[in-house]
Amino acid sequence: GFSSCLLSNNQLPRVEPFADVVGAEFIEDAHKPSRKNYLAACNRMGTSVEQTIFIGDQLFTDVYGAKRCGMRNILVKPMNPREKRRLEWIVLHFYKKNLRQHSENK
Repeated sequence: GFSSCLLSNNQLPRVEPFADVVGAEFIEDAHKPSRKNYLAACNRMGTSVEQTIFIGDQLFTDVYGAKRCGMRNILVKPMNPREKRRLEWIVLHFYKKNLRQHSENK
């Protein structure tokens, strides 16, 4: 069995309808990347940090917050490709470049 909990910085009117459709627990106005609500989400799902994987599309809120808790995480591409996150793009560009260089030197 899997559990899910949506952790969103959006307000209740935006989060609740989506959570209802997908049948998930949710925490609105989560103040990510604050650790508090990542841990509250684990509590709602009845999981530990070690049993939880966080999936998010923002490097500086989603992934950073999960890492602060010691939670495994997956960064996915944003649903809207027109959304501009310039600083995030720069960081990911150099991260991928470093990975390529590292794999070529093996």
